[in-house]
Amino acid sequence: MGKIFFAFLALFLAGGVLAEKMPATSTSTITLQDILRIAERENPEILAARKKWDAARARIAQETTPDKPRLDIERMYVPQNDGVFAGTGEKNWAVTQEIPFPTTLYLRNRRTKQEAAMAEAGFRAKERDVLARVKTTYAMLFLSHHAIHIFQENVDLMRQFAQAANARYAAGTATQSDVLKAQVELSKMLNMLVTLDQEKQTNEAMLNTLLNRPPENALGVPEDPSLQHLKRNLESLQALAVQSRPELQEAARTVDKSQTSLNLARSEYLPDLMLQYRRRDMTNGPETHDAVVGFSVPLWFWKQGAMVREARADREMAQAEYQFMKNMTLFDVKNLLVKVNTAQRLTELYQTSVLPQAQEALKVSQAGYQSGRIPFLDLLDSSRSLLDFRLEHYQHIADYQQYLADLERVVGVDLGEPK
Repeated sequence: MGKIFFAFLALFLAGGVLAEKMPATSTSTITLQDILRIAERENPEILAARKKWDAARARIAQETTPDKPRLDIERMYVPQNDGVFAGTGEKNWAVTQEIPFPTTLYLRNRRTKQEAAMAEAGFRAKERDVLARVKTTYAMLFLSHHAIHIFQENVDLMRQFAQAANARYAAGTATQSDVLKAQVELSKMLNMLVTLDQEKQTNEAMLNTLLNRPPENALGVPEDPSLQHLKRNLESLQALAVQSRPELQEAARTVDKSQTSLNLARSEYLPDLMLQYRRRDMTNGPETHDAVVGFSVPLWFWKQGAMVREARADREMAQAEYQFMKNMTLFDVKNLLVKVNTAQRLTELYQTSVLPQAQEALKVSQAGYQSGRIPFLDLLDSSRSLLDFRLEHYQHIADYQQYLADLERVVGVDLGEPK
């Protein structure tokens, strides 16, 4: 009974994993949160950055351990006509260990830990970058689906206009020009549907690529992204970015590492140590043993001087790059916050006033054309205006999602809070 339970449990768990990996049908719904979870787990760029961090951590023990000791075995004073292993006048063995100066080992340990911290920040930055691209592509796919839906609705509407124009032309209350205009408008919309379908397929292929799936896999219909409210002001976002942006943390760790490298270069003026123990066994004499302590002599001091100058230049370069990164971070936060707020205001403006007014204008135009009070061209203008406004409305929603994703990448944390 227990085995059967665990077998069902394993199948259930495996089924859950597979269900998340299985390609969706073209009509099923996908959510941004599901897509982000798959990207975090499957994206090869994130995986490569994580492995680079693992490799950096593994180097810490390597850099802080002295080189392997050396064992020497000697057989001395062997007669010319005898084999080396046949007889000997003296047998020696010695163990030698070279040890860097203690401060050198300490500084190497510190530098490799700083390199591991840089790799971790690089991993966080890559993760943020990939997730921002996933959110941006998801927003574009969301826009493509809505644009196609809007054009399909307008195709149906234009067919109704064409039937109305035909009826009025047959009744002698309209010209043939109205019928032809309706047919031309209908053909333009059918052509746009072809272009929009190509854009949708491109966005699906890019999103599949970010999820480490074949580009042609079915992906499904994206669920509308939830509207989020950004409560933070500019000063708090800039402070948060300086504290949390992974690229800035990586630049700061680079400055720390360059300072340690400078100290390490200065430590090259200090001697390295050599310890040796030797055991001597002579055929015609007593057994003896020796102990040796040696020091390297930093005689070619201009070499160490050049190393110090190089390390000092690297440190100053790292400090300048950090300051540049900090300046660009503050600018990016300001720039993206303006774009996020603008897109949010435009979205709300279209929802509350522009779209209702355009819909009312189209209804009035339809009634006017049916009663013969306005020409067909006015009806087309009202239809085109509503089409454009509906597309612009979803474009502003997609822009908001993209700018918010970029802002989160710069700040280094998720910002959106559901309304």
